[in-house]
Amino acid sequence: MKNKKYPDIKALVLDIDGVLTDGTVNVSGHVAKRIFLRDLDAITFAKKKGIKIAFLTGEAESDAYVVVKRFGGGPALYNAKDKRSGIKEISELLSVGLSGICYIGDGRRDIPPLKMVGLGLCPSDGDKLAKKVADRVLDSSGGRGVVVEAVDLILGESDYEG
Repeated sequence: MKNKKYPDIKALVLDIDGVLTDGTVNVSGHVAKRIFLRDLDAITFAKKKGIKIAFLTGEAESDAYVVVKRFGGGPALYNAKDKRSGIKEISELLSVGLSGICYIGDGRRDIPPLKMVGLGLCPSDGDKLAKKVADRVLDSSGGRGVVVEAVDLILGESDYEG
């Protein structure tokens, strides 16, 4: 692919809360999360370009499954409080070495995978320590175009066909 900016990146692994969502929940008795529809388009585009997609979240499956499903599914580790082990497991599931993974995380629990992968990204509103260890802090905040920005960064925005 001629416009690919990070040719060694073969997979995009996403945290959910604070990355795909704004990291907040409605506490009125049911879990309600909002997603950014352009991020859905970016996932579809990345998949068309051969990027594997996976999810790594500390949330319970019951809280995060709907988000994963809406983003097209794929390998997902739920309730992954130890994200160091989780990113290794995802790497094996995808058959992609850690150096071939872009991981996007926003919290302190995300620090180990941010350090371990080929490209670690953090939303602009992420935890200050996560931002400090990330290879790059994105301009977008969690749940507001983080995936669009990451896919543009990895593949080159001029290659986007919509």
